Amino acid sequence: MSISLRPARVADIPHLAHALMEASGGLVEAVYERAIPDRETHLIVEHLFSRPDGTTAIKHCLVAEDDGNVLGSIHAFPMDDMGDGPPDLLVSEDRYGLFEPFMKMHADGSYYIMAVSVYPDAQGHGTGSRLIAEVEDAARAKGFKQMSLNVFAENEGAVRLYRSLGYVECAREPAVPHDKIRYGGDVLLMVRDL
Repeated sequence: MSISLRPARVADIPHLAHALMEASGGLVEAVYERAIPDRETHLIVEHLFSRPDGTTAIKHCLVAEDDGNVLGSIHAFPMDDMGDGPPDLLVSEDRYGLFEPFMKMHADGSYYIMAVSVYPDAQGHGTGSRLIAEVEDAARAKGFKQMSLNVFAENEGAVRLYRSLGYVECAREPAVPHDKIRYGGDVLLMVRDL
């Protein structure tokens, strides 16, 4: 497999939405399902990436590919930008509570990995590690001293990957239960100094 990395393009938006939905363990589905009547959730999530600014802007995403086939993607940005965007009118007040553990834990001044996901048939070839390393290099070049991310503690494969890359747990909060969220237990904040 010959993996190459590049900035995401508009044609990649369905892959970016898929990655965000996979990496969130069902949280994104729980938040956006039926936010627009008669629209499929993945189409609503795709629209998030069409915004020119804010944390979900396509400019914050990289794609891994092999011979033109998308293998996975990563979505990362400065943590301090998290509150800069306009409020999301699609998220009802009762669904904002699902974000509570994430809102309580953040590493100010860090470069935040919102989502990294690799399609199942492309896993096991170092694609996720390459995506993370590329974002870390970009963050370092921009003067950031620390990376951060949130992950469900029950997502053992992801936690194992992050630990192998030098990320350490620095906080945890109980996950908010919801029938769409595939993980219970705790949400972790993991950080890595650059």
